[in-house]
Amino acid sequence: MIDKHAFIDKTAEISDTAEIAANVYIGKNCKIGDNVKIGFGTVIESNTEIGDGTIVSPNVNLGGAPQDISYKGEDTRLIIGKNCIIREFAFIHRASTKEEWVTTIGDNCYIMASSHVAHDCRIGNNVIITSYVGLAGHVHVDDGVIIGGGAGVHQFTRIGRQAMVGAYAKITKDVPPYALVDGNPARLFGLNMVGLKRRKVPPEVRNELKKAYSILVNMDYVLDDVVHQIATLTQYEEVKIFLDFIKKSKRGIMRRGE
Repeated sequence: MIDKHAFIDKTAEISDTAEIAANVYIGKNCKIGDNVKIGFGTVIESNTEIGDGTIVSPNVNLGGAPQDISYKGEDTRLIIGKNCIIREFAFIHRASTKEEWVTTIGDNCYIMASSHVAHDCRIGNNVIITSYVGLAGHVHVDDGVIIGGGAGVHQFTRIGRQAMVGAYAKITKDVPPYALVDGNPARLFGLNMVGLKRRKVPPEVRNELKKAYSILVNMDYVLDDVVHQIATLTQYEEVKIFLDFIKKSKRGIMRRGE
C-alpha cells in the first residue's frame, strides 16, 4: 500500500491499511492511522499524527515548522483527527511553543484547497474550512463552524460553535456561537437559524438564543450588562454556551450587527 517512489522516514509509524501514493514524503516521528490515504506529492514534514480514515489529497503540506520568528526548532506537533478530508495545496503547520506545543484538527473536518491553518490553531469537530481561508496563529474554532472562501481570521481570535463566516470576511474579534458573520470589517447578521433547525434545536431554545443575541448587539449595554441580562434568560444548554463564550472572550467579542 506504499508506493515505491514514496519516502518514509524510519521513525514514522504507518498502518498496514494506509495508502501512500508516489512522491509522498513522510518525515520523522509521524504516525499514519488505519485506512488513511495520502495523495501524490504530499509532504508531511515531522511530528504529525493523522487519524484513522482521513483522506489527504495530492500536494498538501502538513506538519511544517510554524511561521513564527521565535521558533527555534523545538519538537512541537500537529494532530489531525479521524475521517477528515484535506484537499489540494492546503497547509497546516505544527505549533509554536507559546501555547500547548500542538496544533489540533478535530474529527470529520473538511479543509478545502489552498487553505492555511497556522501554528497553535485548535479546530473542533465537523468544521468546514473553504478554499483560500487563512487562519492565523492561535485561532480557536469550535465544533460545527463553517468558514467561507477567502475569509481571513486574526491571530488569537475564537469562533464559537456552529457559527457561519461569510466569504472574504475579515475576522478580528471573537465570533459568538451560532452567529452569522460577514463583511470587511466583519459584522453580525443574526443567528444561524438554518443550522439550529437542522440540529433540531427546539423553538423555545431558539427564541431564548434570539433574546441573547438581541442583548449582545444592543450597544446601549456595556459588556457587563450584556452578561447580566443574558444570565436572566432560561439557561438552556445553548444559552449557557453563548453566555460562557462571551465571559471568556479575551480579544473582544463581536457585537455590531447589520
